[in-house]
Amino acid sequence: MKENKSAAEPKYERSGLKEKDARKYLERLLKYMEEEKPYLDVDLSIHDISAELDIPRHYLTQVINGLLGKNFYTFINEYRIEEVKKLLVDEAYSKYTLTSIAFEAGFNSKSSFNSIFKKSTGMTPSQYKDSRLRDLDESGNGS
Repeated sequence: MKENKSAAEPKYERSGLKEKDARKYLERLLKYMEEEKPYLDVDLSIHDISAELDIPRHYLTQVINGLLGKNFYTFINEYRIEEVKKLLVDEAYSKYTLTSIAFEAGFNSKSSFNSIFKKSTGMTPSQYKDSRLRDLDESGNGS
């Protein structure tokens, strides 16, 4: 995940969260996201993550906004998009519809999935899947 250089946004000047603590919280958050994959839960909220990590919600918000330069839902949806990308080329999911894969990755509606996916990748999910499968076929034939 890309970090913003200016972690201390003016709107958080009086929050009391020290830069050192913010970095520790970010490290814990990213580790939790990678290891536990909470984004697969369609009902995930910042309150859930706050409770699980025992980090005050407003500090989590500050860390995501200030250090990563995005809001909570963008942060979560980036993980979901990466999960979809993995599942699209996973043989075990080859019979799944795109919508089913989206739901497996934590999205809760087809329309939000399609718009978020296209905004993130510049392609529709179908275009992405076709291009990835084509790439895999071409690299597989060359070996």
